Amino acid sequence: MINPSLSDNEKLAKLIKLIKEEGTLSEITENEIISLFESRGEKAVKALRENRLHKLILNERVAIWEIEGTGGNYILIDNNYCECKDFQIRVLSRGEKTLCYHLLAKVIGEELQHYNLKKISDEDYNQIIRDKISE
Repeated sequence: MINPSLSDNEKLAKLIKLIKEEGTLSEITENEIISLFESRGEKAVKALRENRLHKLILNERVAIWEIEGTGGNYILIDNNYCECKDFQIRVLSRGEKTLCYHLLAKVIGEELQHYNLKKISDEDYNQIIRDKISE
């Protein structure tokens, strides 16, 4: 078991090592995610089990990550940003955490290649950007 008093980044590094060893979202991996990240871990595992993580590919250089959250769909940028309120408040404003459950699910899902893959058109991409700018 990984030490739960580690920082989120240290937990993630050790978790990724475990994921690489397991190679799948096994019961062992799920339990470790929940043990380390508590409610965020539970929500991330649930999102992955429910196939709510999407990689939208425009071309070989541009992709957008999207996750279906409880309050709507959220765009994720790399492993560093989510547009959800939890990220805005607890990560950016208060500095309490370094990631929300959406980003945790993205990191795990990307590592395991456990996501829905969809090719999008230029028009779809531009519409996503327009929608996010107008919010």
